[in-house]
Amino acid sequence: MSIRASWLNSKSMRLTIAGGALLGLAGTALACADVTDYPIWRLAAPAFDDVSRPAIAPGNDTRVNLIWLMRSLRPVSDAGMAYRKPDWDNKELGHTFLTWKVLRATFWPPPEQDDAAESASGTCTPPADAVAAFTAAMAGDGALPAGDRAALAALRGKVGCGTVDWAVPLSSARGREYLAYLQATAAFYDQDWQIARDGFAGLAKARSPWIAETAAYMPIRIALRAALARAVDKYGNYDASGIDAAQVAAARAAIAGYLKAWPHGRYVASAQGLMRRVMWLSGDRAGLAQAYEHLLATTPVDSEEAADLAEEIDLKLLADDKADAMLRQVGDTPLLLAISDLRGMRVQIGEAGPAKPMPLADADLAGQAPAFGAHGDLYGFLRATRAFYAGEAMPGVLAAIPEDLRAPGATPLAFSRQVLRGMAMAKAGDAGEARFWTGLIAGARPLFQRPFAELALAVHWQQAGRLDRVFAAGSPVEDQTTREILLQTIAPPAILRAEATDATRPGHERDIARFTLLYKDLSRQAYADFGRDVALVPGEASTGSIYDFAGDDPVAVGLFTHGKWADGYACPALAVTAATLARDPQDVGARLCLGDFWRLNGFDTFSLIDTDKGADTLGHRPDRFPGMPLRRDAIYAAILADPRVRGDERAYALYRSVMCYAPGGYNECAGPFDTATAMNAASVPKPQRQAWYLELKKRYPASPWAKALHYFW
Repeated sequence: MSIRASWLNSKSMRLTIAGGALLGLAGTALACADVTDYPIWRLAAPAFDDVSRPAIAPGNDTRVNLIWLMRSLRPVSDAGMAYRKPDWDNKELGHTFLTWKVLRATFWPPPEQDDAAESASGTCTPPADAVAAFTAAMAGDGALPAGDRAALAALRGKVGCGTVDWAVPLSSARGREYLAYLQATAAFYDQDWQIARDGFAGLAKARSPWIAETAAYMPIRIALRAALARAVDKYGNYDASGIDAAQVAAARAAIAGYLKAWPHGRYVASAQGLMRRVMWLSGDRAGLAQAYEHLLATTPVDSEEAADLAEEIDLKLLADDKADAMLRQVGDTPLLLAISDLRGMRVQIGEAGPAKPMPLADADLAGQAPAFGAHGDLYGFLRATRAFYAGEAMPGVLAAIPEDLRAPGATPLAFSRQVLRGMAMAKAGDAGEARFWTGLIAGARPLFQRPFAELALAVHWQQAGRLDRVFAAGSPVEDQTTREILLQTIAPPAILRAEATDATRPGHERDIARFTLLYKDLSRQAYADFGRDVALVPGEASTGSIYDFAGDDPVAVGLFTHGKWADGYACPALAVTAATLARDPQDVGARLCLGDFWRLNGFDTFSLIDTDKGADTLGHRPDRFPGMPLRRDAIYAAILADPRVRGDERAYALYRSVMCYAPGGYNECAGPFDTATAMNAASVPKPQRQAWYLELKKRYPASPWAKALHYFW
């Protein structure tokens, strides 16, 4: 069996953090070209929203705050670390935000698994560390004959993976001790607790020191497994009422016995770790908190044990509804108390201040001062954080957090303090805000911290109406995702054109600029501009999906040069259609062809990023691109309203007007909808759809469109 200090691997103890999802209404998805509204691109984190920031904040995942706090107590370097290639579920985060999964993968990258290992992952294999320990014990045992050693090694590879044939020829008493150990181990794997107990008890006086010590340790594991046997069902659901208290007591006694007999033994760390499980199962939350407080201050922060500890604390202590009250009563666990206080500050903040009173009162936090005696900077940060998120006067926050840009990224806490100061400067309208963020960028750590500080400066310049500074040569705002969001939301044509041709920027960013420019040229009816700007499209440009440009996914800018133009109604290339509209915006055939381009290339349910409406959110300002978007249903409505339009052109406009509602009965030609109300408002009454259908059938019965249409919706 595997001898581990961590006991987080039980399937009943796992935690899944759910990501954001797109809202679908009657089959219509909220589409966007790159980053969805997950996360909200702002500095403040007043409530948990599935993502975390590189600054300690109330809305962060508690485990992330724990890691930032541990790395502040004992600073470590990020040298040699790099961003991991994003997965499908976190590529919207850029390098500015992170999840617990992203943090673990960045600081403690998992080993790469080869194809052979992946193909064998479904087969039963004994724990590698347990097999290695058994093999090493035999290798160091001079009293074990080589033949016995080989036979036992082959047998060990089968223990825990089904039926084992124990009839193996052994020539020594020492070999039979190892065989008895494997039989007791097999009983443990099979959850036959009594046979396992008896088997290890019979080895208490084994001549092999390794077997004797392991046999003294295993009753701890047996008792803890037995204690949980009825508390966890086959689906991993945990029910505390099923805990066997007698077995918990047996585990406590076994730990004490082992530590007394083997005070410097090989399993001391594991036994001490399992004592935390005994505390958890017996409901000793105060003892557990004190044990965790000690580990927070002593666990090596550059080892994965730190991440395991954060998960354990979150699952075994902080998930308890009574944990916060208990920590306030214990009084001598300041690090855990700080994490609890941050959770107590979570509250939704609106434009006018807090939407509801903050759960953590200022008087309660003030009364905790004695508990933070050795952690003055942390306590001061907590007081200032509470004041900021409670909407108190910003001068008080600024006074509590002095400016210190000498080494703001030295620790996560130091960085967090300066981020809080910068946010307070923004709320107070401080004239030195841009200078402050620029200084913070220069001193921040490259990993996560710098992109977050760049977001702050970008939002400031956005609100000041100086978007040009974000994209100026030598701008400190270098983060690609931050720049791409601004390109898709509020950038004017001049910035988009400059970005599209800036060879110093990544190709993905230039493609975002090209796509946005051409899409807005067409949708805002700047047809002459489109005719000039389409020359910016590279010959090898992608024509892939328009619904996923996040990360490094290809941008479908090639649709504007070699997309689909027609599927029945005769249309030339898009550039020709645009040139016609530039000469005559009322040209009926060209307008119909523009509508077909939108339809055939998936633009009906497409929109560029629609960021959160908060004033402190990246991309939330009036769009600097002139004009209003033109949707396909408006093209047909304008054509049908013109009595001069006759023949196939009117017939096709009637046909397409009806087909906008096929097959769901809602308007698929009006773009994506945020709400059902908006979706319903975009639809014309059903009698109008019937009138279109009847006109097509009666006035143009010989047209291919009348012949093709058999229903209205």
